Amino acid sequence: MSFMMNILAFAHGTLLGGAQISTIEFFELLKDQVSLKVIVCDDADVEFVNQLRFLGIEFRTHPCYRRANLPIMDLSGSEDWIKWADVTWITDIEFSIAPKIKKVKRVPVIVHLHSYPLLCPWWGLFYGMREVCYRGCSLSRIVRCKQKFNEELSRLGIISGFRRSVYQAMDLVKGPLDYLRWQKVVNKGLLGSIDGFVAVSNFVKRVHETFLPVEGKPIEVVYNPVTYPLKYVRDVKPKENLEENLIVYASGSNPVKGPHLALQALKLLLNEGLNVKLVMFGCRGSWVEEYARKLGIERSVIFSGRESLARLYETITTASVVVMPSVVPESFGRIPVEANRLGVVAVVTNRGGLPETVVHGETGYIANPHHEDIAKWLLKALESSRGEVVKEKSLKTINPQTSVDKLFSFLTKF
Repeated sequence: MSFMMNILAFAHGTLLGGAQISTIEFFELLKDQVSLKVIVCDDADVEFVNQLRFLGIEFRTHPCYRRANLPIMDLSGSEDWIKWADVTWITDIEFSIAPKIKKVKRVPVIVHLHSYPLLCPWWGLFYGMREVCYRGCSLSRIVRCKQKFNEELSRLGIISGFRRSVYQAMDLVKGPLDYLRWQKVVNKGLLGSIDGFVAVSNFVKRVHETFLPVEGKPIEVVYNPVTYPLKYVRDVKPKENLEENLIVYASGSNPVKGPHLALQALKLLLNEGLNVKLVMFGCRGSWVEEYARKLGIERSVIFSGRESLARLYETITTASVVVMPSVVPESFGRIPVEANRLGVVAVVTNRGGLPETVVHGETGYIANPHHEDIAKWLLKALESSRGEVVKEKSLKTINPQTSVDKLFSFLTKF
């Protein structure tokens, strides 16, 4: 007799970024293998909710508020769904609900690790744009992290020297407050309510095994499936013999993503006489435009706002290469895989899980987070083959069916 597993998934659904898109992809791949229900925040992104409706997935919305930048869900009224579940799956950073689930039913709780908020507060900016909790988290380290970050903002011209000094003084107060708020969420009671973890890369797994007290709790590495690009671009045939080389940067204006390194690398390529342009998604009207003007290369850059996924993927198909020059350890990095799905090579830095997403010399190139090395590998990428061969090689490394099979098998163990 066959058994249909009941999975209750929790997803905040706000700010439709990589983690939320990957969650929708998993829902679509899983929905015919399991009985799936989803609880989302009542302020979830409209597109996220529309995707749930489109997939025919039963869902409920619940009030959410924020503490330490983390969504705190109110589960009142969904006790029946928790009792129905064979396993609960916290798909992103909604992990504060784990103890609440256990109070209703001793059902297994699995947390999907897309990032590092279980390890340290202010997790979006990491420790001074250089590392992520490698030596553990402490109050003094988080203060220094904030101060280093403001130093970097000043160096890039994003804030003035005076503002940097003011912010650094404020960090002496705000740092401890952020740390204490975070500790109220991430405590022993929370961690004791979690039964297993799904990590989006081997890097994420290693860091959490080192600094999270997870003795006896399994952590499974499951790469994000990355199926969205082929929904928007059916025919993967990137244009050949382009009149000019087009480089796409799609990580926005956050300095931790390295837009300044992309611009500095572009300047080196232009100085070599190359006919090349850089499209920068999510950077229009930001400090990145001013930075390009300071470098004197603004005419070779196309600044774009927050565009639709369809527009992004269509642009990538016309590109020679996609660049993701992050200076912090990315947990996974969808963008290079999305490019590969569309037959375009990617240049990434050797930070976090990024080297796991690109096969050096085949689906892209791995650089040090320095503009000269990035320019070197961009030049190599401009000479690389494009098209179906890139897609096929990428699918051998990160395969959607393999990912969903691993996730299904891991959840079944519980």
